[in-house]
Amino acid sequence: MEFGALTRVNTAADIGSSVLTAVDVRGLDGAGLDSRLRDLGRVQSRVSGLIAEVVAEKKRRSRVGDTIDGLLEGLRVSKGQARKTMDEAAQLEKLGATRDALVDSRITPEHARIMGRASENGPMDEQKMLEAAETETPDQFRKTMRDHQNELAGDDGEARHERQKQARTASFAEQDDGMWRLYALFDPTAAARIRKALNAKTDANWRFDNKRGRDHISDRHRRADALEQLITRLSSEGGNEQPQGTTLLLMADYDLVDNKLGNPRLSDGTPLPASEFHKLACDADIFCGLFREADSEPIWMGTTTRHPNFALRAALEARDGGCIGCRVEPEWCVSHHIIEWQHGGPTQPDNLVMLCHSCHDKVHYNNWAVEKHPDTGRHYLRPPWQKPPPRGEPRIGQQNE
Repeated sequence: MEFGALTRVNTAADIGSSVLTAVDVRGLDGAGLDSRLRDLGRVQSRVSGLIAEVVAEKKRRSRVGDTIDGLLEGLRVSKGQARKTMDEAAQLEKLGATRDALVDSRITPEHARIMGRASENGPMDEQKMLEAAETETPDQFRKTMRDHQNELAGDDGEARHERQKQARTASFAEQDDGMWRLYALFDPTAAARIRKALNAKTDANWRFDNKRGRDHISDRHRRADALEQLITRLSSEGGNEQPQGTTLLLMADYDLVDNKLGNPRLSDGTPLPASEFHKLACDADIFCGLFREADSEPIWMGTTTRHPNFALRAALEARDGGCIGCRVEPEWCVSHHIIEWQHGGPTQPDNLVMLCHSCHDKVHYNNWAVEKHPDTGRHYLRPPWQKPPPRGEPRIGQQNE
């Protein structure tokens, strides 16, 4: 290890150990609480900088997937946060002075993120911006950085517009309370089109609701409804809306005794109110399958072709809920044959599991194995460094699609 890195680790450890000692905050006055927050903020900056160093080094030595796995295990973060941490570490690897300032607690992690993003968006005088970051709040610094890059660009805006287009992104992630957050970045031209369409749809919904005495709906709720409708519905020439060409899998149990459906839910197990289920089912296609009640294992629903038909694919989604390795959503998954199709492996539920492309590669190229848990009966991925199930326990073969 280099002397500089060793010194940083030891310094951070010494300061962190003193600040992180348990303190009865109830005995602190206002000034004491403020002082403790400042101390903890400095430790947070140091730790963020040191994490960036470790992640950048690990990424240099291994594949992206292995780096993400290390973050998932080492920091116990979500997969989305792991990717974000890896991206930020890659940005700071190119900005040595910025990373040093973060480790030395002269700037905050938020300042460092602004610097990292700016470095990918255009020219930047790193030292000049670090001097500004040390004296400005993140909100002030964000504007300073924008003005600085506009001044350095020295063009008619074409280069800046192209950078903005290259920075566009969108993500859709579940929160702890079961709600979902949609996040997106657009260049000004695309944003203007989206804003115009969203405002028009929101206004149309307001007029529709107002005629029916539903003007109590808040603006933020009506705007969320308008966004969902723009994404999921198509307008016909007569103004009527029809669902987009997407498939939403709804599940329900059929009670043979009472001759009715019960336990309505989405394919991931999220329960649905009966009223919502009935509304969605009005436009639904219906197909049948037999499942074991204990583990949702399909016991009848197969095909004689390599690729599963819609009904079997739906059954796999209901059983596995997504990738058996990383739990990513079914939309990103392929149906993997445990025993290869070309070696006689059938396209049947007990020979199929859902794998995302990354986990699929692990099975094919990195010797990960599909196993079946002896207690739960659920499929999972076993990495090559783990021992296989005890002899006599159910074990499913490793290869291949």
